[in-house]
Amino acid sequence: MAIRTDIGTPTPMSVAPMRRYGLLLGAALSGSAVVYHFVSGNTEVMVPLYAADLPPEVTAVLDIVWYDIALLAAIGAIGMLVAAYRPAWRMPLAWFIGGHYLALALLCLGFSFAWFGNPWDLIQWVIFGPIALITIWAARG
Repeated sequence: MAIRTDIGTPTPMSVAPMRRYGLLLGAALSGSAVVYHFVSGNTEVMVPLYAADLPPEVTAVLDIVWYDIALLAAIGAIGMLVAAYRPAWRMPLAWFIGGHYLALALLCLGFSFAWFGNPWDLIQWVIFGPIALITIWAARG
């Protein structure tokens, strides 16, 4: 009797659902980031911004950027949901969205170190980084 050495080894058929679950997890995290962005972020960032004595043009641009980030996160969540169930779209969408989240994570880390000298004052990278890694991992399958 031969000893089986393939037990527990992922096969292409068993890896595909794992990639789908990765995209679904990324979509859930991205959707959660959108909710957090509005629930907590508005009071922490936008309320003080509106109270500041800034020219209306500056406030308007910052307002646009604020809602653009929420829109990009929502579109990322939708894209990951689509990619989870469309294998042909999985790789390009996951690489694009994962790359975007990776760039955001690095941007947040860079600005946190530049402005505050530590990674903890702009902690957005803590959510963007894992979304990026999960999504890029899911792109491979």
